[in-house]
Amino acid sequence: MISPSSHFFNFDAILFGGAMLFLLLIFHAVYNYFVTNAYQIFSRKFILDKKFRYTLFLFYGLSFVLVGSHLAEIFIWGATLFYAGLVPNFDQAIFFAGSAYTTVGYGAMPLPAGWDLLMVVIALDGMVAFGWTIVNLANMQRTVHVARRLAKSDGYFM
Repeated sequence: MISPSSHFFNFDAILFGGAMLFLLLIFHAVYNYFVTNAYQIFSRKFILDKKFRYTLFLFYGLSFVLVGSHLAEIFIWGATLFYAGLVPNFDQAIFFAGSAYTTVGYGAMPLPAGWDLLMVVIALDGMVAFGWTIVNLANMQRTVHVARRLAKSDGYFM
């Protein structure tokens, strides 16, 4: 009798998951680069023009844009699972990808036998991506604090 764990190290699942993890982390890096670069450019302009309050609004707006990278990654995972034939229903694939990516883990396991490790890879992608986004948000918040200090020293209320 074959134990369920004998399917755990399916080479196809490891290869598929590793390739997707690599590609999605590149996607996340490029997405974050453009958002944080835009933040640096515009916040620097706002500070130089003494429009300190705008840095705060820019921070809030681009924070939501950064969250978009996670939604896009969940969609990409779900669409890939569906079009690769691993999950038969598109909605179920998106829901599964979202619950695995956020490490919540709600719902049934729709992957075929032997593909269980893919859920761990999706969760790993989500953990790395969330951590990366948090670091970027903290760096962006630092600029808001600089703008507040400058506004206060120039007599502006922010």
